[in-house]
Amino acid sequence: MTETAQTRIDLTGKRCVLVTAALSEAIASLPRGTLIEAISDDPVAHILVKRWCKDTGNELVTAEKQGNVWHLFIRKSSGLDNCKSIIGDEP
Repeated sequence: MTETAQTRIDLTGKRCVLVTAALSEAIASLPRGTLIEAISDDPVAHILVKRWCKDTGNELVTAEKQGNVWHLFIRKSSGLDNCKSIIGDEP
């Protein structure tokens, strides 16, 4: 990863749905385009975050495993495109 993350989120000790719930809460106030590094020791964190990104419209830039720890780099998007495709264009 050549670009440096602007925010780092420690998710160690969290498992399953708590990984993505904590991630959602942590990035809620960050501006669109922010690159986040999330650190997790959940063995399937890369799978959980990949699916969460697909569901929310955020981008999983890369996932790197170092020892027993995942370093997940996520670019925050507005998520609006994903919501629009689910609910349609109506207000």
